Amino acid sequence: MFRKDLALIAIMALALTFTSAFAGIDQIAIFNENVGWTTVAAAKEATDQIVASVKSAKSVKVLNKAAIADFIKSTHDDGTVDAVVLFGYLPETVYTPGNTQADDSLIEKFIGGGNIVLNAADYIFYVTLGGGKNGDKGLKTITNSAFDCWGADADKFTPTAAGKKSVPSLPADYNSPRPMKLAQIEADKNWEVEVAFGSAKDGALLDPAVIKSTKHGGRFVVVRQTPKVAPDRGHVIREILENYVKKEIVPALAVDTISKLATTWSKVKNF
Repeated sequence: MFRKDLALIAIMALALTFTSAFAGIDQIAIFNENVGWTTVAAAKEATDQIVASVKSAKSVKVLNKAAIADFIKSTHDDGTVDAVVLFGYLPETVYTPGNTQADDSLIEKFIGGGNIVLNAADYIFYVTLGGGKNGDKGLKTITNSAFDCWGADADKFTPTAAGKKSVPSLPADYNSPRPMKLAQIEADKNWEVEVAFGSAKDGALLDPAVIKSTKHGGRFVVVRQTPKVAPDRGHVIREILENYVKKEIVPALAVDTISKLATTWSKVKNF
């Protein structure tokens, strides 16, 4: 009887894992109460575009500072893939300003739990309560890397083949003075460029781009990090979620889970 009970528990666990693997993005939380390098009105317009047209998530909600902290606490390790969307401002409720949290901040736990953070407008994780109090060390601290997003106004970006396929709302050419740098990512064994939708300087500078952890599978995404008016931001974020995350990331997670299911079931049978 004891062995039968254990087998039943294992099967139930497998079923739950299998279900979560095909759920796609479970929940999306958008923070637009504070912004950097854009206006609250522009961020809300982009938010409206995302909320109205993203259909692949169970829920898409706009949350304030307190609520987004609660959201991360409840979702960062729940076994599903969730997403947070920011507009150039990292809420002080999820990361103490000034980079005093070397590890275990809520935002780092969220990424470390295999979830996704998308940031548009200002330098990712740079701006918070008190302005640029995190500075460029915000990204470095949260990702435990040497990454920076320093670029130039003159850099001309164009969509990559992946961008033309998945993110058709990207302009034919555009500016991103705060891009990710391919060489820095390739030099870090803990991160990789999963996909770049736009690039400059023969692929050396990337934006938009999905950067993935090789350790835990969490991701952060830079999206149109520029102070210039970018009415396409909401559509670009929507297309990344609907055309890439839904069609590329979710199926890959499902395949990985099926493999784990087969291995676990084999162990159960042997037991």
